Amino acid sequence: MIETLGWHKNQWLDIDRIFIPANDRGLKFADGIFETILIKENKPILFDKHLKRLEKSSKILNINLKINELTLRQVIHDGIRKLSLKNDQFASVRINYSRGTNEGRTLTINSTSETKDFDNLWLEFYRIKPNFNPISVFISQTEKINEFSLISKCKTFSYNQAIQVLKEANDKSFDDSILLNTSGELCCGSTFNLLIKRNNQWITPRKESGCLEGIMVSKALKLKIVKEELIFPEFQNDDIIVAINSLYCKQINQVNDLKLKTKFDPIYFWDLLYS
Repeated sequence: MIETLGWHKNQWLDIDRIFIPANDRGLKFADGIFETILIKENKPILFDKHLKRLEKSSKILNINLKINELTLRQVIHDGIRKLSLKNDQFASVRINYSRGTNEGRTLTINSTSETKDFDNLWLEFYRIKPNFNPISVFISQTEKINEFSLISKCKTFSYNQAIQVLKEANDKSFDDSILLNTSGELCCGSTFNLLIKRNNQWITPRKESGCLEGIMVSKALKLKIVKEELIFPEFQNDDIIVAINSLYCKQINQVNDLKLKTKFDPIYFWDLLYS
């Protein structure tokens, strides 16, 4: 049974056999973008939404994204077939795209360099089991989201801030961390968006907070299940707070010292958004 699988430059490889050049900007400067897509019932779920966000990130960061959508779809289809998943099994595919190789040590972008389609692309396939277990979170005291930054609007290779807030939370015996922006407004988690049910209404931090435009939150907004609001971290113990991304949906049962009482069915909610 294949648990992981990689694809790079038209070759199927073990993930640990995908080698990126030392002068690749994605490796040197985290100058790249990515998307992680759930594979459910042998299909990449919400593929169009993920590709649109990838394209949006590339435009914001002025990355010359060169991907043929039909070819990418076929590669992902072939990867799913190679995993030999049963219909009730899940997997994920991570689409990675780097700006490409670098000239010397400079940060300056060489805009004249030519690349072939897929030269700067590699894919990672993983068998997964979606996790719906509740978590405790700590509000980071060391890191803040810059709501004015263009970087916060993009899913980039740079996860240094997420790593730091996760370590901060773990050091205090919490499972994960949530972040505020520089104005003290509730923003997002280390790798997830936030949904809050309060007074029988689902709300989520507004885009202006600096949170990444999450695929699942976008779906909830489209279904008019959720509305965006300016939210400050003034939680009540009967709030339902949910950490959600494309691969999981978890109820938050504790924020700092506040323990939340209300129970919630994350599987039902996650399936509703993916239906």
